[in-house]
Amino acid sequence: MRIVAADIGGTHARFALAELAPDARPRLGEMRKYRTREHDGLIAAWARFERECGAPLPRAAAIAVAAPIEGDTLTFMNSDWRIDRGALAGDLGLDRLTLLNDFGAVAYAVAAMAPADFVALAGPGDLPADGIVSVLGPGTGLGVAILDRRGASEAGRVSVIETEAAHIGFCPLDPEEEALSDALVARYGRASVERVVSGPGLIDIHRFLGGEGDWDAAGAGALWQAAIDGADPLAAKALSILVRCFGAAAGDIALAHGAMGVAVTGGLANRIAPLLQVPMFEARFTAKGRYRARMMRTPVRLLTYAEPGLLGAAIAFGREYEI
Repeated sequence: MRIVAADIGGTHARFALAELAPDARPRLGEMRKYRTREHDGLIAAWARFERECGAPLPRAAAIAVAAPIEGDTLTFMNSDWRIDRGALAGDLGLDRLTLLNDFGAVAYAVAAMAPADFVALAGPGDLPADGIVSVLGPGTGLGVAILDRRGASEAGRVSVIETEAAHIGFCPLDPEEEALSDALVARYGRASVERVVSGPGLIDIHRFLGGEGDWDAAGAGALWQAAIDGADPLAAKALSILVRCFGAAAGDIALAHGAMGVAVTGGLANRIAPLLQVPMFEARFTAKGRYRARMMRTPVRLLTYAEPGLLGAAIAFGREYEI
């Protein structure tokens, strides 16, 4: 069976055709990516994808969105797009639709991956085959989900819990971070983890350090590149602060989930993989007082698969419609 798989984030909308078959992982066709700010909404981006495909799209789709799946209108936290939940299937001409949170989709993809699809960031061994795995990754925001594999070997299925854990309060751990938190509160009224550990978070940290330039979310990529390649030493320092805060937040989230494994995902995390493998990331992840020994045993692994949101959306559709 062929469906449309879509992964709609704050900055980009990704689409691909996916082939589903029983007892097999979905196969994705060519991915097409559009900037959300260049389109009025999902329907406009969908129409462009159909035009570029050159043929009518399947009447079945799995759509993962960077928004809580609740209420009649889905509201994106990092985009001005809105989705009328009740009208969506009709607007897109669909007979069957699976709609889920984007990091719920990513968690489904993580469950389908082999150990070879991950690289080690911290801790020993592979992600647990039976237990809780926290799934998280920075992008336009910070996505977080829970992959529940408890009893998966007997039941043959896993469970995914979509969360908004990115919006818990940012917990500064040194005077510099306390000052950063104060600056975020002054600017936004509150300092959340996502305000620090995300693509736009680098802009705010850079600004806090006295960096120049009128950066906005649309231009964050240039600042990230300057930070990664060292062209801007202040941006590089801002990125080091983000990485250590990411390590601390990942450890906090794993404890809150009761997880014995953490999967880090996304293109941004893969771009900074060498920085996530430095001792500071692991030190912050494991610095949990009486639970340090537990955190030392918890593997943190980076998923290298390029489009987990699209794949996971297709997997979720197959589960819902028992394909």
